[in-house]
Parts: sequence; C-alpha cells; structure tokens
Amino acid sequence: MAARDIALITGGASGIGAATAIRLARRMAVVIADRDLPAAERLAASIKQDGGNAFAIEMDVASGTSVRQAVARISQDIGPVRHLFSNAGINIRQPVEDITPPDWAAMMNTHVRGGFLVAQAVLARMLADRRGGIVFTSSDFAVVGMARGAAYAAAKTALYSLAKSLALECAPFGVRVNAIGPGPIDTPLLRNRPEAEWREATDRFARIVPMRRLGSADEVAACVDFLLSDRASFITGQLLHPNGGQVMW
Repeated sequence: MAARDIALITGGASGIGAATAIRLARRMAVVIADRDLPAAERLAASIKQDGGNAFAIEMDVASGTSVRQAVARISQDIGPVRHLFSNAGINIRQPVEDITPPDWAAMMNTHVRGGFLVAQAVLARMLADRRGGIVFTSSDFAVVGMARGAAYAAAKTALYSLAKSLALECAPFGVRVNAIGPGPIDTPLLRNRPEAEWREATDRFARIVPMRRLGSADEVAACVDFLLSDRASFITGQLLHPNGGQVMW
C-alpha cells in the first residue's frame, strides 16, 4: 500500500465523485468520503471486486471536526493523501428573493468552507513532501452566473478563487491546485427534480449545448484524472470546462 499514491475523494459515493473513484482506482488507492457511509462502502466493495484498492470513510465536509478526524484516520490507517478531489456539493435552486439565510449558509458551508477545510487538512503533508495535487469541483456558473441559483453560482465562484489562491501559494512547493467547471452532466444531483422537469431539462440542454447532449460523469472523471496526473505537470490555477462547448473560456 505504501508504494501506491492515495487519492481522497469527497462526495465520492455517487455521480462525478463515484466515476472519479472508479477511474483513479485503476492507478492508485482511493478513499471514498461521503456523508452516506453505506453508499461509500458499497462503491468501495465494488472497486475491490474489480481489483482496485478502495476504502470508505464517513465525512461531513462542513464540519471541521469530521474532516480532521477522517483525515487523521486515513493518514494513520492507509497513508498520506497525495491527491484530493474536493467534490462534495449540494444544489438549492430558487429565485433570489426566496433564498433564506440557512439556505445560503448551507451552500457556503458545504462548497466553500468544506472545500477549504479538506484542502487545509491534507495540504500540510503535501507541502512538506513537496508533492501532491488538488482539484475542486467548481462550475460553468462560476463564469457566467446562474438565474434562480445565485447561492450556488456564488459558492462555485468562490471555489475557483480558492483554487487560484492555493495554486499561487503551493506552486513553489511542487503542489498543483486546479478546478473543473462541468456543464450539464447526467448525475443524481441534476436528476433531483420531478420527471417532467427532468425531461424538459434534457431537451433544453440538447438544444443549447453545442454538442447537443448532456455529459457523462465519466467524461468529467477523465478530466480530474488528467489534472491529477503527470500529464498535467505544468498546469496549475486553471478552471477546466468539460461542458460540450456550453461555455468557452
């Protein structure tokens, strides 16, 4: 185990996180962190059955205590985290006049505070060892904004700013920090709506996305895999957009 790199994936039990865990497990050990521990355990078992090294751990990224305890346990039981995919997120959609302070706080705590807490927890070892990589899940909406989703877009913009700031701070120590800005991707988070609304949304994306379809979670995972590999050894502070051409940046 010590000879293999270890990747920590938050929000790793489903969607883009799960697809990334499956892909990264082909070349390193993965730790699937999620509030839904049974789902994380099922995915880890599936990866192991296919010959990969995978572990599940419960983590609430919005809780500093939960993050610190989980990272300490990973370091003690598995090894140092060399790669972080900070992917945990929620989506609360409503007009700006309907956004409540608790909704706003939940969005910021999960995305921004959560991303910061997990990165902070693993960075000390990465910087000391002068190696490592971090990818945050931002969004196309970090660039273009989002009607009826101001809290989500603001949180994702903050995450990209965090990625850039950490990239500047960590670059002299051999640690790269980037972000991805997915467009419309077929994930449970996007599907979390009534069936009729889901059908309308897929039809709309087929019209407005230049590639005329939704993306898949594995297509986004391929981007994360690239950014956490030596193929991206001179790339840091960037926002990579797997979005079918919806936003060109």
